[in-house]
Amino acid sequence: MLAHRKALFIAIVMFIAPLVGAIQSDTKPNAEPTKVSDSNWHQLEPTSTVLTGLKSLDYNIYLESAIFDPLFDEIPKSKFDKHNDYMDTGMAIIQFKEHNQKSFDEITNEYNLFILDNLGSSNWLVRLDNPHDLERIQDEEQIRWAGPMMPGWRVSNDLSSRSNLIAIIPAPDLKPEALDDLVADLVLNGADEAWCGQHLCEIQGKIDLNFLAQDGRVIWSQPTSELRLTNAVAGAVVGIPEIINSSLGLDGSGEKISFTDTGIDQDHPDLVGRIAGVYTQFGLDPSPADSNSGHGTHIAITLAGDGTGNSSAIGIAPEAYIVAYALEHDPSGAFGRLGSIYDMLKHAEQEGSRISVNAWGLNGYYGQYTPDSRSVDIFVKDNPDLLPIFTAGDNQNQQSSNVMAPSTAKNGLSIGASTTSSSGEVANFSANGYSKDGRVKPDLVAPGVLICSGRAQEAANAIGGNCGSETHANGNGMYMTLSGTSQATAVAGGSISLIREYLREEVGISAPTSSLLKAATINGATDLGAPNIPNAEEGWGQISVSNSLMPKHNGNDLETYFENSRTISAGFSMLYQFEIDPSAGLDVTLAWTDVAGSANEDQNVSKLVNDLDLELITPNGVTYKGNVFSSGESIPNGNSDSTNNIERIKLLPNSALATGKWQLKVSHKGGLDQSFSLVVTGDATIDLKSDLTTFDGSIFPSSESPLVNDLITLRLSWLNQGTTDSGQFRVLLEDLTEGTTLYEGNRSSIAPGQIDSFSLYHTFTSTGDHNLRLTIDSDNDVVEINDESNGINNNIRERNIVVSALGLRLVTLDSNGQENSNLVNQTMSPAVSEGYTWPVVLKHEGTGNQSVSLHISQVQTPSPIRSDVLLPPTDTWSRYSDLSGPFTMSPMGDDGDKIYLNITMNDDDADLSGQTPRFAMSGTYVMDVTAKYSGNPGVKHIIRLKLVVEEVKNAQVAAAGTSGLEAQPGGFTAFSISVRNVGNSPAVYDLDCSSDNRWQVQLGQSNSSSYSFEALDILEYLPMQVRLYVPSVDNGTPLAGSTDSVTCYVTSEGDPNLNISETVVLTVKALESFDTHLFDQDGNIIGPASIAKDVSVETAERFNLSLEIMNTGNAPLDLSVRVSPELTTWTLQVHHESETQSREVGVILGAGEQSVVKIEVLVSPVAARNDENSLSIKTSQSPSNFIINETKLVVRDELGLSMLSENGSYFDISVNGDFSYNTLKVENIGNSPISITWSNSIAPDGWEIGFVAPPTYLEPRTEVDVELGIKPPVNQPANSNAFEVGVYATIDNGFESMQVVETYVIRVLETSECSISFDETLKPLLGVERDGSSSQDVTLTNVGNIPLTTNLEASTEASGWKITMSENSIENLQPGESMDVAVKVKSNENTETGKKEIDFRCGADSVILELSVANTKSQGGLFGIVSPAVGYSIVGVIILLGAIVGYRIKRSAPKDYSGEELVAPDAHVIPDDGARMQNVMDSVVGQESLAGGSVSAEEIAQALATSMPSLPPAPPAVPMGRPPSKVPLGRPPAPVPMGRPPAAAPPPVAPPVVQNQGPPLPPGGLPPGWTMQQWQYYGHQWLAQQGQQ
Repeated sequence: MLAHRKALFIAIVMFIAPLVGAIQSDTKPNAEPTKVSDSNWHQLEPTSTVLTGLKSLDYNIYLESAIFDPLFDEIPKSKFDKHNDYMDTGMAIIQFKEHNQKSFDEITNEYNLFILDNLGSSNWLVRLDNPHDLERIQDEEQIRWAGPMMPGWRVSNDLSSRSNLIAIIPAPDLKPEALDDLVADLVLNGADEAWCGQHLCEIQGKIDLNFLAQDGRVIWSQPTSELRLTNAVAGAVVGIPEIINSSLGLDGSGEKISFTDTGIDQDHPDLVGRIAGVYTQFGLDPSPADSNSGHGTHIAITLAGDGTGNSSAIGIAPEAYIVAYALEHDPSGAFGRLGSIYDMLKHAEQEGSRISVNAWGLNGYYGQYTPDSRSVDIFVKDNPDLLPIFTAGDNQNQQSSNVMAPSTAKNGLSIGASTTSSSGEVANFSANGYSKDGRVKPDLVAPGVLICSGRAQEAANAIGGNCGSETHANGNGMYMTLSGTSQATAVAGGSISLIREYLREEVGISAPTSSLLKAATINGATDLGAPNIPNAEEGWGQISVSNSLMPKHNGNDLETYFENSRTISAGFSMLYQFEIDPSAGLDVTLAWTDVAGSANEDQNVSKLVNDLDLELITPNGVTYKGNVFSSGESIPNGNSDSTNNIERIKLLPNSALATGKWQLKVSHKGGLDQSFSLVVTGDATIDLKSDLTTFDGSIFPSSESPLVNDLITLRLSWLNQGTTDSGQFRVLLEDLTEGTTLYEGNRSSIAPGQIDSFSLYHTFTSTGDHNLRLTIDSDNDVVEINDESNGINNNIRERNIVVSALGLRLVTLDSNGQENSNLVNQTMSPAVSEGYTWPVVLKHEGTGNQSVSLHISQVQTPSPIRSDVLLPPTDTWSRYSDLSGPFTMSPMGDDGDKIYLNITMNDDDADLSGQTPRFAMSGTYVMDVTAKYSGNPGVKHIIRLKLVVEEVKNAQVAAAGTSGLEAQPGGFTAFSISVRNVGNSPAVYDLDCSSDNRWQVQLGQSNSSSYSFEALDILEYLPMQVRLYVPSVDNGTPLAGSTDSVTCYVTSEGDPNLNISETVVLTVKALESFDTHLFDQDGNIIGPASIAKDVSVETAERFNLSLEIMNTGNAPLDLSVRVSPELTTWTLQVHHESETQSREVGVILGAGEQSVVKIEVLVSPVAARNDENSLSIKTSQSPSNFIINETKLVVRDELGLSMLSENGSYFDISVNGDFSYNTLKVENIGNSPISITWSNSIAPDGWEIGFVAPPTYLEPRTEVDVELGIKPPVNQPANSNAFEVGVYATIDNGFESMQVVETYVIRVLETSECSISFDETLKPLLGVERDGSSSQDVTLTNVGNIPLTTNLEASTEASGWKITMSENSIENLQPGESMDVAVKVKSNENTETGKKEIDFRCGADSVILELSVANTKSQGGLFGIVSPAVGYSIVGVIILLGAIVGYRIKRSAPKDYSGEELVAPDAHVIPDDGARMQNVMDSVVGQESLAGGSVSAEEIAQALATSMPSLPPAPPAVPMGRPPSKVPLGRPPAPVPMGRPPAAAPPPVAPPVVQNQGPPLPPGGLPPGWTMQQWQYYGHQWLAQQGQQ
């Protein structure tokens, strides 16, 4: 398949290369520039392609060991040189006179050369097909010099017999099995260890250098070094918020990012479900765990963490999938790679990754183009859709040219680190460029300082500090902070994946090339600090995703034009024409994937092979060249860049520059055909015009040298390389030699980028040169960018055809020997033959004897796009004639005028003799047979023989290791299925496996049960490991001995008849495992032996421990539990079910069962404080399978207090002019009683804080509620974080004290609250005349913090009153504002007498207004039924009797009784101001009322009861109202700073005094409205009143 891709690529290149360059691109051109998905991105089309010539060549050969011009300098010698080495190895250097594709193809195809390396410019290291061809090649017109590649030139001067670590570049023509042989030979010649992968080998040990130099399988060897790792804010810096806030929705979905690092925590919550694969075959051990530094997990979550654990640590591309490669050796922490970087990147590419992040580099050879760098360049050239990203490295000393390899590769992206801030600067540890050959490295920088990202749970030596409060199950932090270019590389990788997602989903490019990703990313980069890009610190600047995808100027969107992949040939230029407004600036970036350079070259010599240049020409003729910069912007003129494969032009906004038509030119100044990517951003519009053009091949004859009077076909072709349809035009073909017109006619319109062609028959009647001229748009009807009127006329193409005289003729023969010219085309069955032989007769049709030579061309295969373009075949084909000539032939008609030949074409790779035949590769193959006069080459005849090899589809499938498969739960076993392609073309096969039990099946190194093989070449086979997993035990299943059947199917898309299945049986092995947990008597887990906590006990305490044992396996277990105390003086008993022993009991558990063993410990009655006794509890199934739990019992007091708020870390406060109460759950978590002293931090001015009756004493394990009242200032605005209040509790148990501190955030809620006030000294509603009215003014104030709207209510239960208000509601009363409302009352003749109440309500607030009517009627009672004189006499007697009784009670009381004992501690004494007497005496209320009637005994008792002093009741669960107005209890002294606890603990509090418990409670409990504190001090009085005492 690779060969087909290569063939297609070369065909496309050759199709447009000779004159006009490539026309193909990923997006089909339309009549107008494509504006994709309503974005501002547009597909570019060149306005024209012009011949610009090649740059002059430097003919020096730059080797590491020497620099020389082979024509003028002495050829260098070395101690390793061997005479005629090239005869053994076939290695030679050829130097072309010109550096272009045409010369290259002609020589390599003619001599069947294999290209091994480019040695700079037009110098190539090749493998000769025949070593004797070297002299012939030297004589070719295209060649300046050809000579042997000396052995000493193939080893570095830095290599010595003491070199211990060596990198080797194997020859690229080695097959995989030859690499295995090379490894074996390296070990035989002194290497201690060796491995080889594609394009790179590495050895350790002292090897025979002479062997290395002279081995033809090695093209270069040099010393190398070990690999070295380097180390939601970064997203903001690179413009992620702008992307998130746009309508694009970019999050990495659809992208798969691979990364290579220490390992990965596969269970980290931020990655769950998005790890596509984890592979270890390139690392130093088979474990993927990130068990040391945690570096790899940090990189993975920076790339693609989804923020599940902590949203602030979300990765750059949170929906992308991850493919991880673990290289760390877990036991030692060593970091290294086995296998070539090409193989590793190829594996990632096959897994679907298109971005590869590598946060590591070579610890040495800084700035150099190493074999690893070269391997990266080869890979990207072979796989242009994958972009490898490498860290530039950390270098605190900031030396120049210190970037690490392989970030020195041309086709990758090198990333340095910048600070994580919006302004940004390059981090002081980021390695500086440039590369040794002067290329801009690093390419870009990204934030890499203090990146908070994931930490692996298993990381034992995490190298970063915790960030975030989240933890793993083992207590390790879930996130950590790291700084380094590694972190910057991860940020860059995630950012570029978003750019790629945009190009796919919004712009419509299904496969963005790596060069387009580089161009787009670099084009939008931000110049940090003073404008000075490009520079050795930041390269082209800091990545900005938003600026790359959505560029703006002064808030206006700019247009972006792009080329994804367009091909150009050396010596040509492509032109683009725009209307540009330079006042918005202009950014242009050109990027191309270059051919790999040579690691053999001098490191200071440019590694560029294909040299493209970028030029911008203004309307007034000023030229800007790529990479010619000053102070961060392009300047005119200067020299073209011949070093970098990235070229930029940047114009800052400048209205002084000319507006109008600007031309952008991409030129190829030397090298092979090269595809490129281009990004243009500005206020620009592409110029729409058609451009008809001819090209090399526009006139194509069916015979290169037709004979006179032969009938041939002439195919005429042209294309429209413009940007709009051409319209109708006229075509003219002339024979200028004869002055005749061969064709003239009209052609229909063709679309941009389309080719038009047709064929005509013609016979030449005269010999010699015939100069044909093709003219397109001969009447000049089409307005074009380039024609005879504008630009360069590309509408005319001429071709010279040499017509030979009749003299020689080659004709094919049938099986009977009869001539049949149609038999040049044949079909072959590859199962029958490896090649084909044509019988051909060579006839002399001239006069006289002539010497005739015969030449057979190389076997080639026609391009699938253009049959006139021939490509080298994948297989090796030989061609020969049974008679080789030259021949002496007689005149026509004489004997000897014919020669019969057998001409054979044979696939040398085919072999039908083996047990498994190797067929000739399917396809079409051609070769030209030429016969010509030796003395007059103009007389000749050519026939083309064509062979079509039929396609054979066949495969072999074999399974191995399928018997006796078994595995324990949680483990796996494996077998292999091998698929071999025994057909004759590359084939794709699919493997699908399924489990009857739906258990996990994984294929190869993936985590999938389905796998599509890459296309297998002929006889290539691929063994695929099939891993069968047994699930972990869950409640004892799967049971030991149970089975599962797994069936695998091999199918082929190309062969529907292929369906091979293999079924295997997997048996579950016994897993004898168990787990234990040790708990104290309160149910708290003590923990495993390594982290077990001490347990506090008391002297003579009977303490219980519980050991929970779980059978976590799938088979029954017979266990023993033995307890071993350190002190045997403490009594022990071990209980399990009905068994009780002093030390050891047995436990039998079935699979999945669990049981509990009780351990009872009697602490010695003579144990002193701080005595210790360690217990070791060993649970064992066998001498090798046991678990030990340990704990230490310590005789001591535990001191601790827990304070938890019902609202978490917040207190919610309402602004209502009153206190808001928040409840704290307070628990004594120690094991001894404690006294508590409470305090709090100082509140801001205007705030009041106080505790409500906080406890000062708590028993062990006792929990109480403590309420903290907080009152804000009136109209305090809402605020989610007004301030923080600290709550301090100092606790003391008599031996030690400590302070417990909790801090809570005060949240002020939005509140609209009504406060009612009135003049209480005025009582206008008392004594209202009957049938009279009165009113009282009430002031309403909004004490909340938002506008108040509410209804007003005024009501009374008294009859005979009419109540009205001046306002019935409040509308939008602003905070702090007040309004007055008049409450009006009206009485009547029947209005009830006595003091009454009006309940006035405004929202949640209410007040009572006193109300009464004037007493003008007899009131009844005592004074209503007797005369006043009698009434007064009765009252006087009652008062006298009361005085006598009081006197006797006083005399009987103790002399020292003052009454103060009735006052509770800390209570306020309520003085008597006469109000109580007034309450007793006033049975009716009225200032003018007359006392009359009688007073009942019930009225007197009620008056006495209401006048008795009592404590106010305690508030309900959330008390309303205000705490004491004085300084609240617990407020710290004023000098203590806000939020800080007192510096020293208060002195210990003495044990609390036993309080008065009061009299026994009545049968019904506390009287209504009483508290227990009131009952303790006043209960006996209540009982006395009730006659119960």
